[in-house]
Amino acid sequence: SPEYEPLWAAAHDLQQPLSLHIATNRPGPGQEIGAGEEKERVSSSFVTNADHWIRMSLGDMVFSGVFERHPKLQIGSVEMELSWAPHFLDRADYTYTQRAQPGRYRFKNAMLPSDFIRRNVFYAFQEDKLGIRLREIIGVDNMMWGSDYPHTESTFPRSREIIEQTLAECTEEEKAKIAGGNAARVFHLN
Repeated sequence: SPEYEPLWAAAHDLQQPLSLHIATNRPGPGQEIGAGEEKERVSSSFVTNADHWIRMSLGDMVFSGVFERHPKLQIGSVEMELSWAPHFLDRADYTYTQRAQPGRYRFKNAMLPSDFIRRNVFYAFQEDKLGIRLREIIGVDNMMWGSDYPHTESTFPRSREIIEQTLAECTEEEKAKIAGGNAARVFHLN
């Protein structure tokens, strides 16, 4: 939406990363997070499919040229794990190259949606061993581990054990990036 353009421009100019949280969506009728007596609780179906909303938001941003206009803008997918990302990257490129329709935005310099996603999007996760196995597709430089402390779904007090198990297949360099180096770079921390 055009009304977001000043936000994207300010975040870009300030080099301030923005994060899209698990509650990114604003449900319409019939899309409530909970149902019946559990309206205050998040339904299991919602949690299982939470990446749907981040995919919709990122797709809108990519296909409308937000990342082309703001090449240094960093957007994070927070609390939606990782393993959905390879499929999204593939489908975005397929849609752009194989399902092009007249009047749709076309990128300059032969860029593909996945080029923008890999350059401009980072993923914060807690426990996604499948996503770790797919790290070469996602991009190790785009991955950040987080404990989600103090929420109930946090890895605390077993955070060290969980991160060691989750990153067991990674090299020491990959572990250093995922466990803190990438966050330090993206958020400009020493």
